Amino acid sequence: MHWAYTSILTANAANPRWSVMNSAVIASDETSIEPQIAYGREFWLAYFAHTALIVCNSSLFRYFDFVSFLGGDEYDLGLITGFGMAGAVLARFAQGALIDRVGPRSVWLGSLILLIVALLGHFLVTTIHSPLIYGLRLCYMIGLAGAFGASITSISLKAPKGRSTELIGVLGSSGFIGLGIGPVLGDMIFSESTPVETKIHLMFLVALLAGGVAFVLTFFATWGERPRPTGHHPSLFRLIRQYHPGWMLVMAFAMGMGVVFPQIFLRGYAKEVGIANIGSFFLVYAITAFSFRLMTRKLPEQIGVKTAATIGILILATSLMFYLVVHNPWLLPIPAVLGGIAHALIFPAIIGGGSIAFPKKYRGTGTNLMLVLVDSGGLIGQPLIGAMIAGCRTVELPAYPVTFVSIGIILSTIALLNQRFAKPVIAQEDELHEVEERSMCVNENI
Repeated sequence: MHWAYTSILTANAANPRWSVMNSAVIASDETSIEPQIAYGREFWLAYFAHTALIVCNSSLFRYFDFVSFLGGDEYDLGLITGFGMAGAVLARFAQGALIDRVGPRSVWLGSLILLIVALLGHFLVTTIHSPLIYGLRLCYMIGLAGAFGASITSISLKAPKGRSTELIGVLGSSGFIGLGIGPVLGDMIFSESTPVETKIHLMFLVALLAGGVAFVLTFFATWGERPRPTGHHPSLFRLIRQYHPGWMLVMAFAMGMGVVFPQIFLRGYAKEVGIANIGSFFLVYAITAFSFRLMTRKLPEQIGVKTAATIGILILATSLMFYLVVHNPWLLPIPAVLGGIAHALIFPAIIGGGSIAFPKKYRGTGTNLMLVLVDSGGLIGQPLIGAMIAGCRTVELPAYPVTFVSIGIILSTIALLNQRFAKPVIAQEDELHEVEERSMCVNENI
C-alpha cells in the first residue's frame, strides 16, 4: 500500500508531467481528509446528550413495576422487552445504511423523536394483554437503537486516526453517569407514599424529560454536520462478508445476553430476596464502570481488543455468580463492582473493536452490525431468562440461582472459545484506500 507514496515522492522532479500529477495527488489527499477532533465542543455536547439518553433509559429499569401493575409477571416482562429488542435488531440493519447515506445527525434526531413519542404512548396502556404495550416498546427500542448507533458513529467518524476505540470508550463513560442517576431517581419516585399509578406516571415523565434534554443537546452537538458521500453503497451482505470482524460478532452476542440481566431482571430478583431499592446497585455499578473506563480507556488498543473482550466477558460471567451471595442491600455492591468493570472493558473492545473493521465510509453499517449482535443477545437472553425463571418455579427449583449459573457457564464458554480461535481485528481507514486508488490512477495515466 505504501509503494504508491514512495513512487510519488521519489519521482524525478525534472519531469514536469510527473510533478504536476504529484502535486495533484498530494493536494487531493490533503483536502479529502476531514478535520479530525478529539475532545472538543462537539464531543462534549454529544457526551452529555448521551448521558441524558441513558438517564432516560435507566429511569425505566423499574419497567417490571409497570408490567406488574398491569397484572403481568417475569414471563410477560421477557416477552414484551424481547419483542421490543426484536424490532431494534431488524431496524439496525436499515439504520446503519441510512447513517452512511444521510449522516448520523438525521438518524440521531429522528430516533429521539420516535423514542419520545413511544414514551408518551405508555400513558395510554391499561392492560398487559393490549397489543399497544408491545407496539410502544417496539418503537421505544427502535428509537433507542437508532440514537445509540448514530451517536457512536458520529464520534467514530470524528476520532483522530487510531483513537476510535478510545473516544468510543470515553463517550460510553457518559452512560455510566446516566446509569447512576436514572435508577436513583426511580427509587426516589417509588419510595413516596403515593398510589402506584402515580409513581409509574412520574417514572415515564422523568424519562420524557431526559429524552427531551438529549434531543436538544444532540441538535447542537451535530449542528452543521454533513453526510459523508459514499457514492455507490454496496449491499449489506456484501459489506458484512468483506469486512466482518469474525468472532467479535459472537462476543457482541454474549455481551448482549450478559448485560441484560441487571437492567431487566434485577428488580424481580431484589423483590424475591426482600430488597426494596436497587438504586445503590446501579450507583456502585456506574461509579466503578466510569472510573475503570477512564483509567483503562487505552487498554483495548494496548493489549488488543480480542484479549480485552475475553477478559471482560469472563468478569461479566463471574459477576452473575456473585448474585448468589446477595441477600441484603449491603451485598449488592459485590456483583455491581464486577459488572461495572466488565462493562467498562467490553463496550469499547467489542463495539469499537468490531466497528473499526469497516472503512469509515461504511462505519455506520459496521457500528450497527455490532449493536445488532448485542441486541440479538438481549433478544434471545430476555425471553430465555424470563422463561428459565418461570420454568424453574414450575418444577420447584431455585429459579434465580439456576439462571445465574447457566448464563455464567454460557458466557464463559464463549469467551474462552474467542481467546482460542479468534483472529486479531485490523482497523480499516478510508484514506489509505483512497490514496491507493488515486495512485493507481496516476500510474495508469503515465
